[in-house]
Amino acid sequence: MPTRFVLAACAFGLFLAPGCGPGKLDKSSVISLDPAETKAIDLDPQPKPQKVTIEFSSSEAPVTVLVFKETDASGEPGLVNAEVNKAKALASKQSKGETFAVDVPENTAIRVVFIATKKTDVSVKLSNTK
Repeated sequence: MPTRFVLAACAFGLFLAPGCGPGKLDKSSVISLDPAETKAIDLDPQPKPQKVTIEFSSSEAPVTVLVFKETDASGEPGLVNAEVNKAKALASKQSKGETFAVDVPENTAIRVVFIATKKTDVSVKLSNTK
């Protein structure tokens, strides 16, 4: 009897194991930016590597989109210095709209930074895959 219980518990654990990957990311928002303003979306670390897809479109002017490890652009100084620290970015794009993907290592929080040169609204959609 105890052997059956142990086997059943192990089987149940294996059944749940595939669900231990990154949480499903499906986030949409609109970010309003003034000239020379910088805003960010922060994403929590995930236990497994993932590919984050960033889809954005600007209503008025091109925007710069930078993706950083949170540790490379943390807090208010990370926003203020994002353009200066562009070399540390995992990815960067500058346009009125684009879709691109970034590979994110396991247990790594990321920060998606948006910078505008003119007043604009940016529609953003973030999603992920394992």
